[in-house]
Amino acid sequence: MKNKILFALLIAISTVVACSGTTSPAAVIPPTPPATPTMVIPEPTATPKPAATSTSTTVTAQSVYKFEEGGCPFKTTNPNVQCGYVVVPEDHNNPSGPIIRLAVAVLKNTSSARRPDPVILLAGGPGEKAVASTPGFAALLAPMVGERDFIVFDQRGVGLSKPALECPEWLQRIYELLNEPNPDIKAQAIFESLMVCRERLAREGINLSAYNTVQNAADVNAIRIALGYDKLNLFGGSYGTLLAQAVMRDHPQGIRSVVLASVLPLEKSFFVDVSTTAAKSVTKLTDACAGNNACNTEYPDLKNVLFKTIERLNANPATITVTNPVDGKSYKTALTGEAVFGNLTGLLYQTNLIPILPRAIYDVSKGDYALIAQLMGVNIANYGATSRGMTYSVFCADDLIGRTLQDYDDNRKALPPQLVGQASTQAIAKYGPFATCESWKVKSADPSVKKPVVSDIPTLILEGAFDPVTPPEYGELVAKNLRNSYVYTFPNAGHNVITTVECGRQVARAFYDNPNSAPQVACTAKMSGVVFDVPGEAPKLTLKPYSDPKRGFSGVVPEGWKGSDPSNAMRGSSALDVAYFVLEAQRTTAAGMFNDLMSQLRVDPLPKPINRAKVGNFTWDFYTFQRQGKYPADLVIAEDGKQAYFVYMVSSKEEHDALYEQLFIPAVKAMMSLE
Repeated sequence: MKNKILFALLIAISTVVACSGTTSPAAVIPPTPPATPTMVIPEPTATPKPAATSTSTTVTAQSVYKFEEGGCPFKTTNPNVQCGYVVVPEDHNNPSGPIIRLAVAVLKNTSSARRPDPVILLAGGPGEKAVASTPGFAALLAPMVGERDFIVFDQRGVGLSKPALECPEWLQRIYELLNEPNPDIKAQAIFESLMVCRERLAREGINLSAYNTVQNAADVNAIRIALGYDKLNLFGGSYGTLLAQAVMRDHPQGIRSVVLASVLPLEKSFFVDVSTTAAKSVTKLTDACAGNNACNTEYPDLKNVLFKTIERLNANPATITVTNPVDGKSYKTALTGEAVFGNLTGLLYQTNLIPILPRAIYDVSKGDYALIAQLMGVNIANYGATSRGMTYSVFCADDLIGRTLQDYDDNRKALPPQLVGQASTQAIAKYGPFATCESWKVKSADPSVKKPVVSDIPTLILEGAFDPVTPPEYGELVAKNLRNSYVYTFPNAGHNVITTVECGRQVARAFYDNPNSAPQVACTAKMSGVVFDVPGEAPKLTLKPYSDPKRGFSGVVPEGWKGSDPSNAMRGSSALDVAYFVLEAQRTTAAGMFNDLMSQLRVDPLPKPINRAKVGNFTWDFYTFQRQGKYPADLVIAEDGKQAYFVYMVSSKEEHDALYEQLFIPAVKAMMSLE
């Protein structure tokens, strides 16, 4: 079996901007809504309040709960991972009725310092798939989880749970509509695809009214009982915060502490209120740039530039090509002004992308669509990350309780016209979420589920200042009714607080260890606003010696670059920094190493050597080619009769010559065998 020469970072470079889809822990947070706000896919909801506990004397809901162990649906070498299904009633109020199976993965902590209370992940969406991405979650969240077991599960109707309420009809239609500029046509087509999905699910015998937040909350308690835990620590992100509040309300006896990241209050309506929160977040971005000397100098009058660009593209849409970075598929896409605004809203989910958004806006204003196309790929990659039947079953149960289409229209009228969806009033009424939920035909929740949770369970609330869907004021609103709560707002963050802000994970860990006092973590004193990405001098490059006795070579590597080890690293100075560097040695021939590399990199046609020269300790074959058709890649390969060596670098065109002289050639000269 071949040794893998390159690590995960080599894959990441092919997309430039890493996607936060199901292969990334950022999937805790719900997928980005479609670009057109007239059919924004909801993120958070709750649902029907359960009736009184069953009076059956022979069967209780708890007697049905059990864990069925099975194989893990992901590759892992960790012997302490346990996978399977927790069996629960489809309706917890009818324990003798149909049963469903919840996919579960448990990462056992076997250290001597193990704590008895696990952390359970409440994913977003609603409908976010989680179990298949367990290794990614575990790796990223390990510092937060600490010496506790970690439980990941797919909520009812989601992912690997049985049944799963998938809507492939909707997904296919969404991709087909990317190049449709008319919002009324899009609204109708999306509505019709959802109705096709709904009717199919009903024909399959699925009781859509059983797939809601109240039942979801009972599932969390069932998992605790089936796995044999006395208390849980909840971690909810986005819709997961709504689910966590429902567990706090309905099953407080099983909770030790709660972390809510990007919280949606029970009393809010995602759909009705998101037009306001999204517009405020985009305005906050433009205002932040205006208040920053460097950003305002490079991108002056950003708000007006954005508004004029939106007006121009709504009147005359551009056609661009957008590539999904997960599967490599490309789509012709209509870039309307509405799409620009919708995608900016989605990109504000990702903290690491916020610094480059002013540049993206200015590029689009000048007719340069390369960057926005690249960023839109991050958004479309998330469309398949949820089970959409579950999304709508949850959403339609209670998000619109007490709200009207007039409320939605009033919110839109209060916004700048550039930040209002372009669909007609008639299309919104006929095909929007109010109409969709009327046709989805699920039982409406008891209005009491919209009341704020009042609790003394220790709760940590984490917010991002630029969050476009659950703004910081939402966290403060929820905290008013939680007597033992603490709120932290990160001034540079978007929606994905825990997964994109290391300090957030540190604060959460400190809280789990001692939930009865405010977390004291040094990083909170160093929090600062967004450092915008503006043109300037290249980051300073310093080389340091590197030795690898196991692989039998030494050389030099760039100091401060990020990677699995210093010899395989990306610089990562910004979200779009493509600078990447690798040193390697293996027991093979130069030809064998070359063929393996080209296969991994999928380079076709194979490059020919441009030179053979003695540099430093070896005679090297020099190659040049391009990654993604535009980023220069430099490679040298040599052998000494025992093993083969290579040095590899990817850079931007602008920095290529400087990095070639300052990093690549010095690394080639310094490479030597330790044998």
